[in-house]
Amino acid sequence: MQWPQSVSKPAGGSAVFTCVAQGVPEPHLIWLKNGKILMPGDNVKLTNNNSTLAVTRITSEDEAIYQCIAENMAGTNQASARLAVSLAKDLPDSPQGLTATALSPSALQLAWIQPPVEFTDGIIGYVLHIRKISEPDSRELQEAVSKTTFQHDFTNLEPATTYSIYLKAYSPLGASQQSSTVVATTLGGVPSPPTFFTKVVNSTAVQVLWELPSKPGKAEGFRLTYRRVPHADFQGPVQFPCHVNAHTISRLETGAVYEVKLVAYNGNGESDCSKRLVSLAEEGSSAKTSGENQCTCRQESEGSMGGIVVGIHIGMACIIFCVLFLMFGYRHSKGTQYSWSVPRGEDRGQLGQNGIPKEGVTRPVEVTLELVPQAFNMSVPLLFSSMLRFQCLNQINLFVSSHFLCLFHVDAILF
Repeated sequence: MQWPQSVSKPAGGSAVFTCVAQGVPEPHLIWLKNGKILMPGDNVKLTNNNSTLAVTRITSEDEAIYQCIAENMAGTNQASARLAVSLAKDLPDSPQGLTATALSPSALQLAWIQPPVEFTDGIIGYVLHIRKISEPDSRELQEAVSKTTFQHDFTNLEPATTYSIYLKAYSPLGASQQSSTVVATTLGGVPSPPTFFTKVVNSTAVQVLWELPSKPGKAEGFRLTYRRVPHADFQGPVQFPCHVNAHTISRLETGAVYEVKLVAYNGNGESDCSKRLVSLAEEGSSAKTSGENQCTCRQESEGSMGGIVVGIHIGMACIIFCVLFLMFGYRHSKGTQYSWSVPRGEDRGQLGQNGIPKEGVTRPVEVTLELVPQAFNMSVPLLFSSMLRFQCLNQINLFVSSHFLCLFHVDAILF
């Protein structure tokens, strides 16, 4: 079994404790800080199944007794180590004048001021810390440079991406405090226009919410402006960091219409603006965002119900119509026949030469039709047969045309 060892580290430095335990079954490791369960944080990390404890950017609050407890079904065992924080006055001063310049879509150049000679002798090197903006500290990358170097290029970076960078100087006693943090964006373009929404909180306030970029570093921040329509002057801009995605505009005028604009920006410039019109209702009434459609659910449901009722009536009519036809077809399939008779001789006396009715004579014409079922081609069985009797009331001089219309009507029904 390997237990952790006590160490003394200067403020701003790092310390690593290792605890290795073996057994059957394999022991489970737990770390305590001054008798309380240790919770990992920004500068405290547990790795390798809790066998390694790393404390970075040490401060006076990290000075404590750290205990490692190994336990399994056979029992428990523990060991402890102390972390002492040295506040030596000989630690280097934090580097000054750190700047960052974009060289290309994949490179940034860092530079800082050379310290006075009396302090240079105590420095053994520098360490640059870099991460994409809005990423957690755990994603931070580090690059070490010699003590005689006051300029360094970061390469293999992503285009149009914003990075956060700071610098520390190291001596044999430990690390200095970190320098001021600089933010720089690689070349490659501006962010995409942000998508945002508005929500009327009350008659004098509007909440604006927007979507953050899907990838870290794609926007350095956001700027919001607004104006009362039809005034030309905008209020703002109000600037927000990259991790903020909501803001409430208050003290607006009741019943007024406002135009809200939002842009995302990085070191290369601003995106195209996204804008919306927001209407504040009069006091005592509801407020809404301009352009949103009123709810028509009720009207649509009423129209749909009316359509359903009409459809049901049409369907019932079709069913009744089909039943009547089937009944007629069944009756007439028994062989009932009808005859077609034409006017008798006594009627002919009322006709003039060539069958033209004499002037002034008008009487009904009775036409009886005999319909003989005919089978369709391809031996298709006759769907139904029907014998219909038509009373075609017309003038004698329209006999021929009446006869034609009656036959046409019958054929349309049968076929």
